[in-house]
Amino acid sequence: MSRVRFLLAFAAALAALWVAPLVLPIGDYTHNIVGLTFMFMAAALAWNWLGGYVGQISFGHAAMFGVGGFVAARIMLSSGLPFSVAWLLGGLAAGLFGLLWGHPTLRLRGPYFSIATIGVGEATRLVATYWSDFTGGSSGLSLPLAGNPTKYQLYWYGLYLLGGAVLISYGLARSRIGLGLSAIKEDVEAAGDLGVNPTLYQDIVLFLSGTMVGVCGGFYASYQAFIDPQDMFSFDRSIGLILMAVIGGIGTVLGPVWGAIVFVIIQEFLLANYSELYLGLYGALLILIILFEPLGLTGLVRRLHRLAIPVRRAT
Repeated sequence: MSRVRFLLAFAAALAALWVAPLVLPIGDYTHNIVGLTFMFMAAALAWNWLGGYVGQISFGHAAMFGVGGFVAARIMLSSGLPFSVAWLLGGLAAGLFGLLWGHPTLRLRGPYFSIATIGVGEATRLVATYWSDFTGGSSGLSLPLAGNPTKYQLYWYGLYLLGGAVLISYGLARSRIGLGLSAIKEDVEAAGDLGVNPTLYQDIVLFLSGTMVGVCGGFYASYQAFIDPQDMFSFDRSIGLILMAVIGGIGTVLGPVWGAIVFVIIQEFLLANYSELYLGLYGALLILIILFEPLGLTGLVRRLHRLAIPVRRAT
């Protein structure tokens, strides 16, 4: 798809989603869940910048999600700054935190990097749990409703987050940095020989990814109006981001968007009916996708499209 066609289609879809709640009879529950889904889409896209474009599979993005959420929450509790500014500051703090641990660990590749990120995520969760002066510990933090957007308003803020994440995803994929990331993903040493600076490129992507995930953490804090370290920094959170990208199509521009939709629908169904089994069922789904369709829904659509072309020619 050409750049002009993509931007036109993107603008039309964004406009349709913006006006949908104003003209369609959508219930409050559905309205709120859709707004939260927009946030998950943005977070999944942000994870994909590192896990999909660079090939560095991170199991520690919950650390940035939690840092962004708690920093934003503390800013909202202690200052009169607008909540959107608090989200952005929380996101920047999360991006810088990502660089703090990511700059040295990004020299690792494959499973070694993934194992390191598991350690980072769990260590961050433990520190946050015991740092009760900042996070509230196991008691968590409650955000006052005054000065905070309602869940109804968060629909549109979630849409803005998604719009920004989609534009960054498309820009990265079509830019010189995107070409460098593809080279790093294929062979980091060969990319360096061709003039690509792997350290700089990976640091840039990690900072962007961590910042966006941190902003999503601030959004989530406002959505829930109560956060605690066990939820914000949970390993389940990181697994969820990976599943969204894998279900939709890891390394693709819009795959994580479709994956997030499927993830939220399945999650709502499983939590309501099989609350003790949903993680195991997610694991089984992940294995099936990896075995039979590594590019997820995006790969499935592409395969069906290739099969449909001979049928069209024959008719």
